[in-house]
Amino acid sequence: MTVTTTAFAGENGAVMASLEKDRSSLKRKTVSAPLHTETYEYYEICGSCERDLLDQMTRKAVMWHDGVKYDSVTSWKVKWDYDYDRSSHACSADSFRMTVNVIYRLPKWVRTGDVPQSLVDKWDAYMKHLMTHENGHGKIVLEAADEMTRAVAELSPAPTCEDLDRQVKTLCRLRLKKLDDEQKRYDESTSHGILQGALFP
Repeated sequence: MTVTTTAFAGENGAVMASLEKDRSSLKRKTVSAPLHTETYEYYEICGSCERDLLDQMTRKAVMWHDGVKYDSVTSWKVKWDYDYDRSSHACSADSFRMTVNVIYRLPKWVRTGDVPQSLVDKWDAYMKHLMTHENGHGKIVLEAADEMTRAVAELSPAPTCEDLDRQVKTLCRLRLKKLDDEQKRYDESTSHGILQGALFP
């Protein structure tokens, strides 16, 4: 399951600049790979049998906007910033920088006392498959960030830097909307990870 939050960061102002200069500067623009970080958040559950663990997850799992609780959730925060390459007739983006933080919220079984090894094995296999599913969500986010970075680098010079800001914001927001749709399709195609083995017990 996924959620997206976005933020825009950029300079303000409208300065005119030279199309000739901008055409040449397009060839030497700095294109940096997105800076990617991951955060892991856990909600603790306890118990010594399958029923205990399921009951705890049912109570503590994340309620999504569709009214369904999910064992795990992947969310992300996206920020971008860039410099202006200005001349007398145009403005283009340079050194576009995108920062992506992918947040995984997962169950964590706190074991107390003796528990059957068969239950431990079943839980470990479940968590492995659960992370495979959630990492798939993370991969989709990073692919979208790469695409946005390349797309901004390929933008033609704008008449003013204000126009450029609007173009960058529109481009990124449209791609993030596409990202939401891709994440929904991923969940549908994997039945929220069940078809990848992320089902307990």
